[in-house]
Amino acid sequence: MKSYLVFAAVCGLAMPAVAGGPVEVVMEPAPMVAAPAPDFDWTGFYVGLGLTRGNVTGGADDFDTSGYSAQVGYLRDLGTFVVGGELQYSDADIDDVDANIASSRLKLIGGYDAGRFLPYAFVGLSDIELSGLGTSVSDSTTNYGIGARFALGATGKFIAGLEYLVEDTDSFADTTTDLDRSEVGLRIDYKF
Repeated sequence: MKSYLVFAAVCGLAMPAVAGGPVEVVMEPAPMVAAPAPDFDWTGFYVGLGLTRGNVTGGADDFDTSGYSAQVGYLRDLGTFVVGGELQYSDADIDDVDANIASSRLKLIGGYDAGRFLPYAFVGLSDIELSGLGTSVSDSTTNYGIGARFALGATGKFIAGLEYLVEDTDSFADTTTDLDRSEVGLRIDYKF
């Protein structure tokens, strides 16, 4: 009788385990971790074109300008910061006047490396030529400004940018007239 009671007790305790059926152990898959995106490297030569809109103030006269630019440069990515230089030519028609203003510029660029986004500032030298109405005068001055660039596509070879530039000339071409020029440029560059 004792063996019958022991057998009944063991079966009674085991019944709840089989009442729900066999338990399948499900292995959860390991979570997938995406590979980190490679850091974008701004180092290299580039060439590009741009469209410009601006303003020229000389004495009491104030005129709008529209034109184009072409640039070639080199950037060096130092990790957190990007430095470089650029040669740029800008040519613009002065609206409402039969005149033209052109600038050849040398810029020193310093910016913050934010991956594919590059905010920057620059300073440099400009050679400005003002022509029209049968005359042409030129002078040299400084330039400065700010800009931002963004690398496009998977490879980042094409770079779109927006730039604001100022050129201030006291006594332009040895006259008593100060020439102040500001310009906004929308640009596209190809990085080698």
